[in-house]
Amino acid sequence: MHIFRDDDANLELVRNKTIGIIGYGNQGRAQALNLHDNGMDVMIGNRPDVYAKKAHEDGFQCLSIIETVKKAQIIMLLIPDEEMPKVFEHHILPGIKVPCTLVFASGYNIAFNQLALPQTIDVILLAPRMIGAGVRDRFVNGKGFPSFIGVEQDVSGNARHTALALAKGIGSTSFGVVEVTFKQEAELDLFTEQCFGPAFGNVLTTAVDLLLELGYPPEAVLLELYMSGELAYTFQKIAEMGIMAQIGLHSRTSQYGSLTRGTSFLIPEIRERMEQGFDDIRSGRFAREWLAEQENGAATLDMMREVATNMPLNKLEKELLEVTGGESQFEETDTGDIDEMEKFEPDILRSDLENDELMKDLKRFLTFCESDAKLVQFAETTSICIQYQIEKPEIPFFMQFNDGRILTDFGDPETEASITLLMDAELMDKIFSRKTNPMRAALSGKLRFKGDTRLAMRVQKIQDDLCRLYIKARS
Repeated sequence: MHIFRDDDANLELVRNKTIGIIGYGNQGRAQALNLHDNGMDVMIGNRPDVYAKKAHEDGFQCLSIIETVKKAQIIMLLIPDEEMPKVFEHHILPGIKVPCTLVFASGYNIAFNQLALPQTIDVILLAPRMIGAGVRDRFVNGKGFPSFIGVEQDVSGNARHTALALAKGIGSTSFGVVEVTFKQEAELDLFTEQCFGPAFGNVLTTAVDLLLELGYPPEAVLLELYMSGELAYTFQKIAEMGIMAQIGLHSRTSQYGSLTRGTSFLIPEIRERMEQGFDDIRSGRFAREWLAEQENGAATLDMMREVATNMPLNKLEKELLEVTGGESQFEETDTGDIDEMEKFEPDILRSDLENDELMKDLKRFLTFCESDAKLVQFAETTSICIQYQIEKPEIPFFMQFNDGRILTDFGDPETEASITLLMDAELMDKIFSRKTNPMRAALSGKLRFKGDTRLAMRVQKIQDDLCRLYIKARS
């Protein structure tokens, strides 16, 4: 294991070169200020907006992106991955002069072949493992922070030394720097975002959901599990000491309970799901999907953010933050029927879930669906097949939307379903009766999902209509 530190880096290699920081957001501002404080010649390339104004206020020369590229010998790209290809083509490539060094803060666009690099320049990676605010705060406090460096092209023969010098300039070698490839950085980053993060998040929300259903006060549940800051402090100690060493900071009761009960949560499916997620990343499927999503105006992302913001848990968090003096970063949104939908207590809607009664309701429901004007309109613009696998009792049925027509029936569709939803009959009844939030049911594991997430989000557009027709069928 090799960690690069201060003694491995020489700031003099970059001291007499103009460094162009492209983008003055969180990372751009933090790295620019750190480099400036270390005596580097820094200028900012940014479009004329509030960030450019901030750069001027901080005392930097701020020009257009292409003008900055023309003047700089070292060009540090600190703009979002999704904006990079267009900016690179129109504002970076036309201004590059040889020799120069191109510095990426993320391996994404190189790893997944989103950019055509000129072969006559050095291309390196300097990727802090810290948010922008932390990059600045830890530099000011003299603590430093970890970073990844990497070399994609070494035309000059000094690319690695330049990467280390810049890492020292932003304050990273005082903590430690690790060398990786662009592809490794991108895959590790995406794995954390798409596999580890969601797995951990679902464990947390499942715990919240369970304790609320058992009747514990919401404020006590949220504070106990994460909003007190104890969990964040524990993670900080894990970062400082390691997982096993930090266990000693807890009571013997805690240690015994954690170590003896921990094995019951060794669930093989978690590893299998992570392997599937990693394959999506490494194969480039995710990169292609995200590119297609952007070309579609990021409609799925916007919809999923809206769904997440409207979750009852978000409402509870806001209420607790107001009481404790904290600050929510979510915008206020219309939560619709959520106050009535979510009481966080058992609510058995019907005791007549016998097969024959349920079948009668579902037959009427599917008949209404086939001729409903709003669903027909949805079918004119969306081609999708939804398979419902109902358990207890076992009743499979499907809805197929295509070319302005709706086909419904019991059993399995002739073609493979785009989305399969698995739940018991009681949960289906609650969801379609507007008494349970489907996202909350999914997070708690009671509603299981298979298929294309983007298509599943489109179904949210008609969920209210499906509920309306189901309630009509039951009445």
